[in-house]
Amino acid sequence: MQSQTNTPVNEPNNPSDGNVFATTDGSGNIKLIIPAKGFKGKGLLTIVIIGIWMLTILVWSGLLVMMKPLYVLYSLPFWAIGIHTLIKAIKILTLEQTIIVNDSTVTLRMKRGDKTEERIFNKKEVVVSFIEGSYYSYTGLNKRGQYPAIIVNNEAFGFAERATGREKKWLADYLKANI
Repeated sequence: MQSQTNTPVNEPNNPSDGNVFATTDGSGNIKLIIPAKGFKGKGLLTIVIIGIWMLTILVWSGLLVMMKPLYVLYSLPFWAIGIHTLIKAIKILTLEQTIIVNDSTVTLRMKRGDKTEERIFNKKEVVVSFIEGSYYSYTGLNKRGQYPAIIVNNEAFGFAERATGREKKWLADYLKANI
């Protein structure tokens, strides 16, 4: 089993309010870990609000059924919005991102539950920069903003979209110092 330490070489100051952190293993790989937000803070508030939305629709649907069962069809779009928002929020709240840097490659790994998506880049072709674009917020809604990205052959692969500004800067500075 490989040992891990929380102090790799060339580490800029980690923001004290940050949840992101870096580790190294015995073989010299550097891992930048952006943990899942989880169901606390904004994540919990989002789930509670979606739950209230769904409960309100349930009560309304019950009232519609008592008036005339066919009227329940009016509630279908609201159910669809609630379910879609709930699914998006859960996906965003459970997203864990890891960036692994070794001698020759940079790997961007995104994990949601049991599903893992991975992109491997040649370290010599990687440029780290900030880009402006759209991403999903913790509420599952589309939002515009700046976030760090790994750029390879004019294609950008964003990460840490929902991190704080200080965390985004720290991640970008850390990657630049270690690539």
